[in-house]
Amino acid sequence: MVKKIVNDWDPVGLLPSAPDDEYEFEITRIVSLLSNVDSVNTLSDGIAQIFTKAFDWSFSLEECLPVARIIWAETKQKK
Repeated sequence: MVKKIVNDWDPVGLLPSAPDDEYEFEITRIVSLLSNVDSVNTLSDGIAQIFTKAFDWSFSLEECLPVARIIWAETKQKK
């Protein structure tokens, strides 16, 4: 589920020309992060840090908030 959400978001604009697993490292880190966050804002900040570090490109909390909300709704609110 997180993989589809991140691939649909395609934050660096690499898909569809990149392999389907292009964001696999970042997706794994986001899934791991999910067990340690208590709010969508914390998730958004974590996603921003993950992608900033991975791509040496500055991602802000605000840029990542829409995708964080989707991931939060699909994973946290359905429990």
